[in-house]
Amino acid sequence: MSTDHGRPGGPAEPEAEQPAPRATAPSHAERCRTLAQQARTATLCTIARDPAGYPYGSLVTVAADPQGRPLLLLSALAEHTGNLKARPEASLLLAEPAQGRADPLALGRMTLLGPCRPLDPAEAAAARARFLAAHPRAAHYVDFADFAFYRLDPASIRYVGGFGRMSWVDAGEYAAAEPDPLASEAAHILEHMNADHADAVLAYAKVLAGIKDATAATMTSVDRYGFELDVITPAGPRAARLAFDAPVSTTDEVRKAMVALARAARGGGA
Repeated sequence: MSTDHGRPGGPAEPEAEQPAPRATAPSHAERCRTLAQQARTATLCTIARDPAGYPYGSLVTVAADPQGRPLLLLSALAEHTGNLKARPEASLLLAEPAQGRADPLALGRMTLLGPCRPLDPAEAAAARARFLAAHPRAAHYVDFADFAFYRLDPASIRYVGGFGRMSWVDAGEYAAAEPDPLASEAAHILEHMNADHADAVLAYAKVLAGIKDATAATMTSVDRYGFELDVITPAGPRAARLAFDAPVSTTDEVRKAMVALARAARGGGA
């Protein structure tokens, strides 16, 4: 699916400025699994009892099980818990942290829809360990009598990755997908590249992405397959994606891949 919005009536771009071929990128299912692994808060929407039938949204803390199913620790005193006991149909909105991004609508987010029910004691024991690993402070109240673990079982997932990147993700594909191995280090990698290697990032945009009139560029995301750029040009901002030669899984592999691309950019710009 294209990630560009057309600009009706605008002048055609010069042939030399056409975007580079689309680079390998994570599937939407993989992006969703990464979101689920990283998210610590979410908006839970249940069906209100009073006034009946209206969506009721509330902030909750969340963790994910090995299949990417959201785990919630809910109090029986909460309005959303009473709603779930009456009707288990629910949705959960998870979003990427802003991390200084200027436009919140450019952030990735997903809505998982499905039944949300309390776990039986056998399942709750495993959920407890995963939830406390994500939320250590919950240890102060996890064993209170009015708290119980719930799990939302995704029946369908809607993914929006920013402007022009969106789809319905099949629940089976979501369960089978793997979170990105760089997710926990991505923010550090971006900070390092943008702060310490801004010249290389601009060269990536000009030479490797083919945006020759770029005046500045910022690396906005990185994953096992490559990275994305927000590029400033006299005609306005543009987006670009570049792929690594092979998938990576560690920060050392990322460093080597970035160095190789920098060398290619310097050679191509000679």
